[in-house]
Amino acid sequence: MASAKYFRTLGERASEDVFAWAAFVAQTEFLWKDTRSVQNAVAWRRIWFELEIINGLALAHWEDEGKPVNWSSRWNTDYRQEAAALANDLLELLCDAESSVG
Repeated sequence: MASAKYFRTLGERASEDVFAWAAFVAQTEFLWKDTRSVQNAVAWRRIWFELEIINGLALAHWEDEGKPVNWSSRWNTDYRQEAAALANDLLELLCDAESSVG
């Protein structure tokens, strides 16, 4: 399993664009199973499900617009703010697990 530092770095960059977001969502899908990193698996899965909804909507929107190479304007106006907030919520659960272990 990758380190918590890796996931924090990934999460900090996750809302940069639709591709970074899709990678973050994919790589965090099963992290809840690592009880050393995530103590509240129920909360993790609940928040992750919201990440997946944003991911599905954004990717469908991007595809509907012909998969443009530069989709940053649409991502920034329609998805980025909510994506950043959800990534932060997920990372808070990761940080809480780390601080309670030490």
